[in-house]
Amino acid sequence: MTMAPRTAYRQPQAGGQGFARTKKVFGGPTITLVAGDVALNAQTAIARVPKGFILQSIGGTVGDLDTGAALMVALGDAGNNARFFAANAIGQAGGAMPALVAGSVGYEFPDDTDILLTSTVAAAGLGPTPTINLLLEGYMK
Repeated sequence: MTMAPRTAYRQPQAGGQGFARTKKVFGGPTITLVAGDVALNAQTAIARVPKGFILQSIGGTVGDLDTGAALMVALGDAGNNARFFAANAIGQAGGAMPALVAGSVGYEFPDDTDILLTSTVAAAGLGPTPTINLLLEGYMK
């Protein structure tokens, strides 16, 4: 059963205005996840991007989200929950964001879009540093 995503971001909105190819960065500050965010199929909105934003890269860090070694996460949106990466074990011990999947660089968002972290395999329990800091870099069309 898929639940509605929990909105965890509180970022100021940079807005969709700007000259063509003016760099925009969305995401941050660091978000602290709760136990429900690492349950099976849980979705957490960790950032929001405006219509017309074209993605060039992502960066950021993930803390230790799992007390065990099972957690797998995907990063995407409502249209494709693995648009940026899928089935990744980054939350088991923490580290830097993984590389983007093929086809996501240059992706243009057709609407204002929440960026969703989805738990594709549940965590054994919430880890000691359940944080994520995501930055999406790109420009407006």
